[in-house]
Amino acid sequence: MECFYHEGATAVGSCRSCLKGLCRSCATELEGGLACAGRCETMVRSVVAAIQQSARYQGVSAGLLRSARGLWLGLTAVAALVGLFVVAWGLSLPIYREIALLGLPFLALAFLSARLARSVGRSPAQESTERANPA
Repeated sequence: MECFYHEGATAVGSCRSCLKGLCRSCATELEGGLACAGRCETMVRSVVAAIQQSARYQGVSAGLLRSARGLWLGLTAVAALVGLFVVAWGLSLPIYREIALLGLPFLALAFLSARLARSVGRSPAQESTERANPA
């Protein structure tokens, strides 16, 4: 690869902002990569700062996803218990057995929330792998 600014000069790398090839005289080495001297230094510093901030918050977001999974599992348990109770109670009434049908939406909610709890916190790659290779 050649330097974008000097024809025939061999590039030592590319700018982290504009991706142009840079020779030694055009490149400014920053903490997070190379930048065009006098042109892209501010932008590269901003990009590096954003990447570092994203890496710091990655652990926080993983904790939030674990909490979300716990909430979905809790909803699953409550919905399943209410649904089973209403179905059993409705079937125990000799005259009003139709009341048992009111438990079915709770059981459907339990099923849906269990599926959501299973998928929360998984990467798209993990989900596609599981779809391709079901257990």
